[in-house]
Amino acid sequence: MTHKLFRFAYACEFLLALIAIFTAWPEIGGQAALDAMHWAWKLGFGVILAGGMVGYTAAIVGEEKIMNARAARWLATIFLLALAMGVVTYYYALEAETSETEEPSGTVSIDHPSIPRVSAPA
Repeated sequence: MTHKLFRFAYACEFLLALIAIFTAWPEIGGQAALDAMHWAWKLGFGVILAGGMVGYTAAIVGEEKIMNARAARWLATIFLLALAMGVVTYYYALEAETSETEEPSGTVSIDHPSIPRVSAPA
């Protein structure tokens, strides 16, 4: 395979990894946590993890042995990123739970003492 085809394959893998990450993350971590999370966390983790997956594939393809030092470093990077994503998602899941319980239940009515009440005729 030529280098141009490898570049095209890696670009396709990157886009496919982005789709897979942003599809699986809400299912695993919960949509409420991701809704509360800042967009920069989601974008940063998604792009970096997809890039790490492409780097891991390139390390495997570039050497004769499947498991080499470069591939091991990329795999460790992927696991650390997944762990960091889990920690941040867990933090925002806890934040989403506490913000839901702080809301008062029921309806709130406002009574203005300066406005006289009009009672219904009997």
